[in-house]
Amino acid sequence: MEVTIGQFAKLVGSTVRTLRYYDKLGLLTPGKFNNSGRKVYTRSDWEFFQQIMILKHLGLSLNEIKEQMVNQRMKSRELLRLQKQLIKKKQAELNDKLEVITRMDRLYSIEGISEDDLDEFAFIMLDLFRREKSQIQAMEEHFADNKELLEDIKLLYHPDYQEKMDQKVWYLIQTISNTVQNDDPESREKAQEILNEMYNLLPTDRNFLTLIEDENFLAKYKHEFNNYFPENIADYIYKELKAYYGDKNDNS
Repeated sequence: MEVTIGQFAKLVGSTVRTLRYYDKLGLLTPGKFNNSGRKVYTRSDWEFFQQIMILKHLGLSLNEIKEQMVNQRMKSRELLRLQKQLIKKKQAELNDKLEVITRMDRLYSIEGISEDDLDEFAFIMLDLFRREKSQIQAMEEHFADNKELLEDIKLLYHPDYQEKMDQKVWYLIQTISNTVQNDDPESREKAQEILNEMYNLLPTDRNFLTLIEDENFLAKYKHEFNNYFPENIADYIYKELKAYYGDKNDNS
């Protein structure tokens, strides 16, 4: 089998442009020439092309494919194991992203919530959702020796808890925004009511709330908790939460 680049492209379902790019990279370079001095592809090149497509399907980049084919960097089984791990990791990341989108979409479907209002704070909510798992994992790591508290913290993953808390957080942010912008006492009282409802949704042991005062924890995991908030709302939330949960802990 000896065919020109155009014929080979049709044979393998590719394009001349792609094949020339592979040639330029040194990934698939025909070694034979016809009587006119043009490169021709042989059955050996066809086999190489099939290998490229398989490795590409497994998720390798073109540079990784070249290194694998030229240097046989890994045996096939080792390569498959590695790609399996990478695909599982990517799959978990996609599932996390899908969960974030699903939770946000669920808020949009709640009757009585304005879509325009949600749009205004959508990035705040999305940032809260995307960080939540890593924040809970930080608490699990911090309290690794407290088995009883770890059981409570695991409840934060429960879908029913998340759905209820998502609504409360949304109403809290909207109410705080009204309080900050309009200096409205009624909104401030409403924010306190929502905080109380959120507090009652939390697991029975609220010791992890003390983390707001734990300098060692904040220093270690600060990057996990630097959620996006407009500055005026962020300042208000911090002061209110600190005062509110401080009072709760004192009373208990």
